[in-house]
Order: sequence, then structure tokens, then C-alpha cells
Amino acid sequence: MYARMTRRQVLRALFAGSTMLGVSAVLTACGGGGTTPTSATAVTSIGAQTPSPITGSTPVATPVPTKVSTPTVATTPRGAAKTLRVTTIGAVSDAGIYIAMAKGYFEEVGITIQLDTAARTAGETIPLLSAGQLDISGGSFSAAHANAVRQGLRVPAVATKGSLSKGFGFHAIGVPKQAFERGEITKVSDLRGKKFAVTNDSGIDILEAERVLASGGLTLDDVEIVVMRVPDMPAALKNEAIHAAELVEPTATIAIDQQGVATALLRGDSLVEVIGDDFPIAGIFYGPHIAADRALGIAWMVAYLRGLRFYNEAQQDEAKRKEVIEILKQFTPLKDDALYQKMVWPGLRADGRFNTQFLEQVQDVWLRRKSIQQKVPVDQLVDFSFLEEAAKQL
Repeated sequence: MYARMTRRQVLRALFAGSTMLGVSAVLTACGGGGTTPTSATAVTSIGAQTPSPITGSTPVATPVPTKVSTPTVATTPRGAAKTLRVTTIGAVSDAGIYIAMAKGYFEEVGITIQLDTAARTAGETIPLLSAGQLDISGGSFSAAHANAVRQGLRVPAVATKGSLSKGFGFHAIGVPKQAFERGEITKVSDLRGKKFAVTNDSGIDILEAERVLASGGLTLDDVEIVVMRVPDMPAALKNEAIHAAELVEPTATIAIDQQGVATALLRGDSLVEVIGDDFPIAGIFYGPHIAADRALGIAWMVAYLRGLRFYNEAQQDEAKRKEVIEILKQFTPLKDDALYQKMVWPGLRADGRFNTQFLEQVQDVWLRRKSIQQKVPVDQLVDFSFLEEAAKQL
């Protein structure tokens, strides 16, 4: 049993936290211009000012690109247009949001999107969602989210924002090319006693790492886990400061194919076969006030689902793919057409769902590593009811 904290205590505790909610997802699109991304701050250059997570200042709206075409109206909520503050980090996995903005899907349901592109920890994002200073957030699954829900905050994950799936395995396990060529690290079992870099050791990344290591007969205790930003991984691999890294696209393509500093032990579908299909990396999270406003939450989801459907259609339709690339180039730092062609794109299911069993399984790892004190039922972490209602309107 645990003592239930007051709402004020919860917010104070979360502000002190350091678990990353969005670090894994941020490098999905970093690397504009064909160079290795330099920092999360590059994402803020899209146009939105970065509000302070402590003062909770209101983000400045990011100008919406000119609509590519005029879509058909799906639904319109009652009342005047509503402005919602939505966090994104300039990633390709944010495509569902960006497409819905560019094509006017949010406008059609009476919603104006105000983008907030600040890079924050979960300990900063969750209190802002709870206090209504942010409305909706996209970020990776983390122990901080589970801890917040356990303490009574309603910040449900309501849809996907990126999964590793067949054909969409946008991660790679990279090792130093020199070490591979010397024959020192040519398979996962060679990583015993080595440094393994992840973006977040208390996020869902750690389950990915555990399953990769298990494929070589190793455990997390057999390696030294190093927390590192994805943009820093190529240089660290080149210098052999680390011996393996969970590379996220487009950094995987940059490090392996363009710079030639890394060799992949597992990549794309081979990685998915090891960790499991439809492995969720990031999700869409509603603040309590949005989760409580059914009409508004469903209306937002109608537009988002339309964006996801268009994204998936673009994987088979070259004209739509080019359209999506142009939209992403407007909203993200990734401007290099060659990278869009070479890299593996993130999985964003057209129905908006993700496999929730992984959230149950990762909590076992978090519990062993003392990132959480107690597991939380998945049905308290995830609420697909907004998706279900939105789908009925499409």
C-alpha cells in the first residue's frame, strides 16, 4: 500500500522528476539538411516560442502552412472555435498532427492548434497538462507517466504517436564500425561488459534494450547502460566511447549509411522480430480537462485520425507521400529529401491504436529498476474510447 499524495504534492514531486517523456521520439525527425541533429532546441526553430515549464507561460502559436487541399468536413463540435495547446518535438512521428493541421482537418472540427515545441521532461510536462497550461502532449511512454497516474492524475494515453512494426522499424542497434570490422563486436552476445546507450533508462526504451540483449543471451546487468541524446550517439560510436546504441531515424541512416561510423546489428524488421511487432514508442496524452470534455476530446481525435489515415495512404501512394514530405519539411528540421527516401518511417497505425501489452511488460522492468514503486493497470494508463467514438464519425 502507499500513502495517497495531495494534488499539490504530486505536482511538486513531478516537477522534480527527470524521466524523459519525449526524448525517444524527438530524434525521429532531427537531422535536417542531411546533417546529424545537434540538439532538441533546433526543433523550436519551427516558429513557436519556448515557454518556461516552471512559469507555465502560454506558447505562441506556430503558423499553419498553406493547406495542400480542401478536405471534406467530418464533424464540427458545438460552440465557438477552440484553441488547444499541443506539444510536439518536430518529429516525423508527429506526422498525424502536422498533416491534420496542414490539410485543415482540425479547422473543420472547430479547433485551432497552438504548437508548443519545448523539450521537457515528463516531470515538467505532466504538471502542465494537469494544470491546464498544456492541453495535449505527444511523447514517449515513461515511468513518470505511470507514477503520475498511480498518484491520481488523469493523463491518459489516447492514441499512438509511433510504434516499431513490420515495415516501420525506425530504430537500429548500431555498434562502432571499427569494432565490427576488427571482429570485436559482430553480434549481440559480444556486448557483455560494454556500454549500451539508450535515450531514457526509465522509458519504454529500456524494454527494447532488454529484449535486444536477451536475443544474445545477455541481461541489462551484463552491460553498462548509458543515457545519451540520440544526436550525440554517432560521434560517441565513432570514438568508441560507447559500444552500442539505440539509434532512432533519421539518425540511424545518418550514422550507418551517410557517415559510415556505425554498423547495424539489428535494424528495421530484424529488430522488430526481436522486440515484438507493434512495439509502442510514443503516444498522445490528454490533459485531465481534455479527457473530461468528451465532445472536444473526440473532435480532436477525429482530425488526428484523418491525419493518420492520410499518412498511411501516403506509404502506398507516391503523390501523397510527396505531399506528406512537403508538410513534414514545413514543420520539422528534417529538410533532406534523400533522408526521407532512405530512412525507415515510424509506424503510425491508421486506427490510432498500439499494442498495450508492452505497457504491462515494461512496468516489470521499471519495477525491478526502481523507476516505479508499484505497477498500474494498463486500463488506467490508456483510454481508447476517444478513438472508438471518433472512428464512428469517419
